[in-house]
Amino acid sequence: MQKTVIEPKGKNGQYFKDLWRYRGLALNFAKRDIRVRYKQTAIGIGWALIGPLINMLLMSFIFGNLAKLPADGQAPYPIMVYSGLIAWNLFARSLTVGASAFSTNADLMKKVYFPRLAAPLGQALAVLADSLISFLILFLLFALTGYSPPMARLPLGPVALLLPLLLGFFAGIFLAPWSVRRKDLNHALPFLLQMGQYLSPVVYSFALISANFSPRMALLYSLNPMTGSLNAFKWCLIGELDFHLPSFIISLAWLTFLIPAGLYRFRKAERNFVDLI
Repeated sequence: MQKTVIEPKGKNGQYFKDLWRYRGLALNFAKRDIRVRYKQTAIGIGWALIGPLINMLLMSFIFGNLAKLPADGQAPYPIMVYSGLIAWNLFARSLTVGASAFSTNADLMKKVYFPRLAAPLGQALAVLADSLISFLILFLLFALTGYSPPMARLPLGPVALLLPLLLGFFAGIFLAPWSVRRKDLNHALPFLLQMGQYLSPVVYSFALISANFSPRMALLYSLNPMTGSLNAFKWCLIGELDFHLPSFIISLAWLTFLIPAGLYRFRKAERNFVDLI
């Protein structure tokens, strides 16, 4: 008979063994999120495509046609914007599900023990599925605009999406205890993410920042954890771009900090989150 050890306050080794044992539950959370999000909709999962496309059209008109901002390399402006939106939306949504993990799943967490990390992890996987569907639309945009992406680097695109996913997820679970103790964060987070989008190279080129700011200011701009992540994803899709190693290393440094810090804060809070809700 297999012995199951339930230790909500146990050491990390046992906790992650439990998390692996409950991996099916995480997948069920992902399926539930996808099913609930598109239930009773005429278009269904097509809404995962419509949102980024509408944002791309609006931002291309405002920043590309009216503001005349340049695109990355020789790529059409809509392709640059859509690429940035895929990575940014993945980061923002995974951060949101991580930050709201306790409040969103409070009813279930109060009833039965399971590694609480399984809930936001499953929700983040559902967000990743939406982003991969949005990624497929890029091929349609390539065909419509006649732009030839770098075929050798294009398969790296889905892999590059792991960086914004992980940055957002671990930043979210780092903030999760604060979102329970301080409800103001739940109201402020959408505004902070909206501000962060315009402080990241989503609707404009990173080369534009490098060309118009001093090296010191460009380095300061690169301290944004999403700068390197966005640059890396765009590099997979736009052939004329050079890989910007400094900003990528900074993004990895942020991730190296957020993984242990996020896990520590989340695990500490889940021991008494019932008292906080």
